[in-house]
Amino acid sequence: MIHLTLIIVDFLTGLLAAGAWALASAGGAIAALVGGGFVGLSLFRRWRQRR
Repeated sequence: MIHLTLIIVDFLTGLLAAGAWALASAGGAIAALVGGGFVGLSLFRRWRQRR
């Protein structure tokens, strides 16, 4: 019975860690996309002002 409890707790901890890692990865990807969009927009505006 103790072994089963440990397996369940280990499984849930792994799921929690995987979920946190996936959330952090998705957050990083979204931040990179937003940051890239801002940089591209500012470069585009500068390019348009020069022409």
